[in-house]
Amino acid sequence: MASSTDQTKSSSARSYQLPLTKVKSIIKLDENTRMISQDSVYILTLATEEFIRMLTRDAHNSMKQCASKRLDRLHIFSSINTNPIYEFLDGSFD
Repeated sequence: MASSTDQTKSSSARSYQLPLTKVKSIIKLDENTRMISQDSVYILTLATEEFIRMLTRDAHNSMKQCASKRLDRLHIFSSINTNPIYEFLDGSFD
């Protein structure tokens, strides 16, 4: 019988979708970053996935408001322009 610690480790072993190696290589593109711990890569991966979920959900809501059946980049731009949490993305797709 497996202990609760073993079950927790196995269930949280792969609770992310993005490949950690890709995230780490993107982080290392910053010239000021010399070393980064595996825990930091894991946390940044989870945060990135949550950000993508939020943006996608907001773009989907924008799509439903327009009565569209297809998610388009205009819906993403609409979400960026109307929601203040995405203010830092404004103008990054020009």
